[in-house]
Amino acid sequence: MRILSIIIFILISTFCHAQTKKLESFSVSYYGEMITHPGLKINVDYSLKEWGKTKVTNKGASFHVTKGFFISPSIGLFYHRRYQTGLFFLPEIKYKRQNPKGRFFELGIGAGYLRRFIPNTFEVNGNSEVNSTHAGSNYFATNYFFAFGRDLRIKENLPIGYFIKPQLVYAIPNFPKGTAYFILEVGIKYYLKK
Repeated sequence: MRILSIIIFILISTFCHAQTKKLESFSVSYYGEMITHPGLKINVDYSLKEWGKTKVTNKGASFHVTKGFFISPSIGLFYHRRYQTGLFFLPEIKYKRQNPKGRFFELGIGAGYLRRFIPNTFEVNGNSEVNSTHAGSNYFATNYFFAFGRDLRIKENLPIGYFIKPQLVYAIPNFPKGTAYFILEVGIKYYLKK
């Protein structure tokens, strides 16, 4: 019951906070649990705060670096054949730094809900008969990530970008203390503002 309360709090606070911020972009990505187990993730980025800083090199040239904090609600799934299918809602908060050429780096964390469905599960009833049944588990999930990519609005004047985002997802309760999943996410981002 405590996990359900935490999940509901996260969902409500993410939705309410996102309504007051400007929608920056949305993305679609390959979400590979243990890299090779395919999945799909969709998320949106809301800007919390953005700022810029102009730096000067030793040769006197100047360049502008932009930075910011974003909140990113996301939904998705992954499929591990003969083992599990996972569905998740995972809001993230992240820090982003982008250079004048459009290359960016992100660092962040998330917390949300993961539901696993387990195929080919059977149970023995009171008459010693074996029957197929549906099995699965609910988890509180967190993720820790960094990402790097490029914003193509800068040089190519296209409203898209791409990114690679390795991450660690930790789900509880499971086994003695929890289960960790390595995820490789590769995606395309569509920007809604310049």
